[in-house]
Amino acid sequence: MRGEIVVVLTAGTITDPYSQETVEDWSAPTERAVTTIAPAEPRPSSEPVQDARNAVVSGWTLYLPAGDPIGPQNRVRVRDVEYPVQGQPADWLGAGVVVQAFKTEG
Repeated sequence: MRGEIVVVLTAGTITDPYSQETVEDWSAPTERAVTTIAPAEPRPSSEPVQDARNAVVSGWTLYLPAGDPIGPQNRVRVRDVEYPVQGQPADWLGAGVVVQAFKTEG
């Protein structure tokens, strides 16, 4: 089974003009192409139950090479759609890392 190319995005930083604190800036992120070690696996979509809200959660489970420096500070572009990385990557049998990337819309 072959992997596919996904793009890992890392935010730049800017100085907030009001607080003078350094904050993330996603207007021009750094991009890094990574070849997964297995095809991207779609996560089952779900619809959270909340009054007056029609939301859908969708995303991907990604299998990346061991030691890839990805984490919750990143986003990934999978098949031309961006998703935030959720949590820390998990070890995948010593062969790589498993990354969860999903978003809620609506």
